[in-house]
Amino acid sequence: MKKTIMFFLLTIVFIFGLSAQTLRIAYIDSNRIMAESNDTREAQRIFQSDRDGWDNQIDDIAAEVRRLESELEMWRLTLTESAKREAEERIATKRREAQQLFESIFGDRGLAERRNEELLAPIMTKLRDIIDRIAEDDNYSIIFDASTSGIIYAVPRMDITEQVITEMNKAN
Repeated sequence: MKKTIMFFLLTIVFIFGLSAQTLRIAYIDSNRIMAESNDTREAQRIFQSDRDGWDNQIDDIAAEVRRLESELEMWRLTLTESAKREAEERIATKRREAQQLFESIFGDRGLAERRNEELLAPIMTKLRDIIDRIAEDDNYSIIFDASTSGIIYAVPRMDITEQVITEMNKAN
């Protein structure tokens, strides 16, 4: 797949090279941009705060399960069989509740995944807008992402990552 993408990109570069007088190419490192972006750091802080709250919810249910188990063990010898079954069912219900909560938060398409997407969406839009603006302002024909496009070598002066980071971190 990467070979196909690179072949396609090189073909485009070749076609642009034949038809344009000046072909300007640059690249960015989106991993570095995301790591050094103030917006990303803030999104990570918010997500961690949300995650701490979710973890506390799950921990509260787990503590309730431990409390119920402890009570059952303490009173096991004095409880009737039906009371034991009832206590065991309450414990099983709480365990299922904890599992369901965990799945709804951290499972596939759970609350955590949706929240992460919600926090990253405006950052990705801002990044795309900045790259588009830089490409237009500086007349770049193509801007590659060194993190994903399979660039094996590029001249460092073609790297506009720092310029993008600076733009990302400017106050809105």
